[in-house]
Amino acid sequence: AQAAPWIPQHSWAAQQSPAGNMFAMRRAACSLRPLARPALYAKAPVRAFAAANPLETTAKLYEDLVDKSLKEFQANQKVVSDDLDAEIASNKVVLFMEGSVDAPKSEPSLNVVKMLTEAQVVPMVTVDVLAHPAILGYTVSKASKKRAPHLYVNGSFYADYDGILSKYTTGELAKSLGTESTKSTGVFGGELPIATY
Repeated sequence: AQAAPWIPQHSWAAQQSPAGNMFAMRRAACSLRPLARPALYAKAPVRAFAAANPLETTAKLYEDLVDKSLKEFQANQKVVSDDLDAEIASNKVVLFMEGSVDAPKSEPSLNVVKMLTEAQVVPMVTVDVLAHPAILGYTVSKASKKRAPHLYVNGSFYADYDGILSKYTTGELAKSLGTESTKSTGVFGGELPIATY
């Protein structure tokens, strides 16, 4: 039997037939090659953040998003303003938030949904500012606040996250926008109703 060129003639594996022990042939072939370090175990480069603090990097990314959104809104201002102004005018309470009520995409949006739910601010319409950059640009330019969520009541800007939080903690949110008619009666009187989606 003719040995493979990578197997030395003095190797035990070279004495075997081609149908013989393939493991021994492989072992002999591997013993001749220098040990290569697999790419999987190669030393990975060290990751470095652009800023000393990852929160600063995230804030910078959000600022860039807001700047791009404002440019997108200015490019489509007539169409976007007409649609969203009509939405704000036709509903008493409109919340511009990141995500939806069922799936908020930021902690401030989640907290605002919780506060408005506990205060029973209904009916309410929500608009996802991340659905299109021009929507975020619209609400940022209208409210003059860069960070969503933004709450509009009776067609005008009511508060951003910090304003809603302060009104919630003082009880003003429940007094001015909340309703008691949706709370349970009977044994569980005064409790929030169980959601039936």
